[in-house]
Amino acid sequence: MTTENGMGWANSALPRAIVDRLGEPTSLDELADGLEVTDARVLWYLERLESAGFVVEAGGRWRRTERGGELLSRQPSQVDDVTVQPGHTVYDFVQAHADAAAGMFGETYVQLGGEHGGRLSHAQADEFQRRLRALIDEYFAPDKGDRSGTKYGLHWVFTPTDLHPLDDDPAL
Repeated sequence: MTTENGMGWANSALPRAIVDRLGEPTSLDELADGLEVTDARVLWYLERLESAGFVVEAGGRWRRTERGGELLSRQPSQVDDVTVQPGHTVYDFVQAHADAAAGMFGETYVQLGGEHGGRLSHAQADEFQRRLRALIDEYFAPDKGDRSGTKYGLHWVFTPTDLHPLDDDPAL
């Protein structure tokens, strides 16, 4: 999301949470721990928030400015700032579990869900994306399945979720 001044990012959840926690001077580590994200990610936003005049740093401690308080008093955008999953994705997920529990698919169905996270290099992420795409194409491309079988759906998201911690040695 962008705004006229190009700072629409300041209305998203994490920057607002950072500003909200800075009523009292707070260290980068305290912020990162409290928000449960890496210090690198918090620092990335702190630097932008400081440039925009929402926060200031002194002696390794950050606090919000008057302008930062004004940011919190404004309602964030409820439309432009949110990525919405297509309604059918949520419906399919919820309904499939209900249908399976009700016995619709008998005893011969496969159902899997989960959430995974891990640190990957760009090359690993690219390879994973390519291999996953190939597997999806192998099973879900037109005329690849068995028309007499049960129809399965696959909804997935593969996206970065955080940065590498600043003081964590990547060689370890």
